[in-house]
This record gives sequence, structure tokens and C-alpha cells, in this order.
Amino acid sequence: MSLRLVCLVFLLSLVAGNCAPKPSMRGPGKLDDVYESQLKQWTEGGRVYHSIDRVMFVYATYLSPEFRQAFGSQYVKIFGIDPGKVDSDLEMIATSVGRGHEFFVFADTTNLSWNNFDEADSVWRMALWGGSEQLGVPPMSITRFKGRGPNLKAFFPYLNKFGRCYFVVFPLDQHNKRPVLNPENGMLTIKLSSAFGTAAMSWKVRE
Repeated sequence: MSLRLVCLVFLLSLVAGNCAPKPSMRGPGKLDDVYESQLKQWTEGGRVYHSIDRVMFVYATYLSPEFRQAFGSQYVKIFGIDPGKVDSDLEMIATSVGRGHEFFVFADTTNLSWNNFDEADSVWRMALWGGSEQLGVPPMSITRFKGRGPNLKAFFPYLNKFGRCYFVVFPLDQHNKRPVLNPENGMLTIKLSSAFGTAAMSWKVRE
């Protein structure tokens, strides 16, 4: 391989690593326009590359009040029942509001053993920032979903058959008792970091 081609491949990998991937909305069924719009608005993506090799791509959906409302309407339309009456991974998204800043996270890693966000010895460290002056706060809990079957993919079409899904809850307050969400900028940022690199995803929560 020529030096020019090697340099081109390297530059392309850098560009790809810094550009957030766009989630696919091709699921088992047609989503309501309102739900699809909310899903796109509250979903962000990131990638981690080591040299020119992809290590991970990740999507995270912030479970904002607006998203939850659209999620609940979509759930009733599909199943015709109250999600609060059913106890499974999918219904956890609709019924857990109030504990903290909550996210649905999907990750696909080249090495399956690295896709273990919920384990203490995970190679990844996950934290949430609400401002540049803060230290990141770790999650209160990370729950791995049992699978990624058609019901879950109906609500989150960006899932594939290789990755894993997680329900991640961060605290509302920092250790100093101040809110994580800084009202001056209204931004939340998740960073997933390892020796391979960092994937960062940000949401504008308040205007």
C-alpha cells in the first residue's frame, strides 16, 4: 500500500470517528410520525476507533418527558394495554420516570467481551456531564436488557442483531448536591471512555 493511500485511509478514519452516525429508522413496522420525530430528536450516536479499526459504535436516547409521552402513545397503539401493568424490559422505559437522568443505550463492539457496560470490570467508564466546570457523575445503575427482539426494535429501529441494549440511570445531583443539569447552558453529555478512545454524545435539554 502506498504512503499516500495509507494517509488517506488514516484521515478518513479520523473523520469517521468524529462524525456521529445517524440512526436507522427501518424497523419491523411503521412508527407514528410524532414518535419517530421524538426518537430522532433525542437520539445521538458516537464511534470509537483504534488506529483505523472500529472498536465501537453507540446510540443513546435520552428519555425526556416529551419522548416518554410519545413512547407511551406508541406503546398503546401497538399493544393496546397500559405499559404500567406489564413487567418486562420494554415497559421499564415507560414506568421508571423520576429516578434521575435516564437513557436507553445501544452499543455494538467488535469484541463482544468489551460490550459489558453493566459489569464492574468493564473496559468502559461511563459518566454524565452538565457543564464544562463539572466532573462527570457515574451512573446510579446500568441494566442490560435481556435481548433485542422485534418488540424492542419496533421502538428503537437502530438496533442490530450484534449489539447489546442498556437502561442507564444517572443521578439528578452531583456529589456537592448541585444539579447535574446546569440551567445556564441546558446541556447533558455522556462520555464513554476506554484505553481505545472516547465516544461523546450531547443533548440540548433546555433552551
